[in-house]
Amino acid sequence: LKMGCVNERPEFGVDRRWSETGDCYVLKLFRDYVFHQADAAGRPVLDLGHLVTSLNKLDASDEERIVLTSRDGKSIMVVSFADVARCLQNAYAELCNASVPHQHMQLLDDGGGNAGGGAMGY
Repeated sequence: LKMGCVNERPEFGVDRRWSETGDCYVLKLFRDYVFHQADAAGRPVLDLGHLVTSLNKLDASDEERIVLTSRDGKSIMVVSFADVARCLQNAYAELCNASVPHQHMQLLDDGGGNAGGGAMGY
C-alpha cells in the first residue's frame, strides 16, 4: 500500500527529492520490476510467484541484490531489497509529514481528542 501512495505523486513533481533521481525513482523502477515485467518481445509477463516473493523480500528487508532497469534501458542500478525498503520508508514518512489530516476525522473530533463525542467515539 505504501508504494501506491508514494509512486509518482504529481503534487511533488517539482521537488527534486521526488524526481527521477531520488528515493522515489528507485521505487518507480522497483514497481516496474515487480508489477510490469515483459518478455523479450515486449509482451506482459504475469508471474505471481515473482510478485509475491519480491514483496515478501521487500517486507523482510532482504539483503539480496536485484537489478533495476529503466523502461528505456538507459538507467541500470543494483540495489538490495533492504535498500528499496529504506527508500520506501523514507518516502512514506516524508509523505505522511507533508499530508493534511483527513477532513472527516477533523469534523468528528470534538477538540478534546474524542471523535464523535460518544463513549465509543461514534
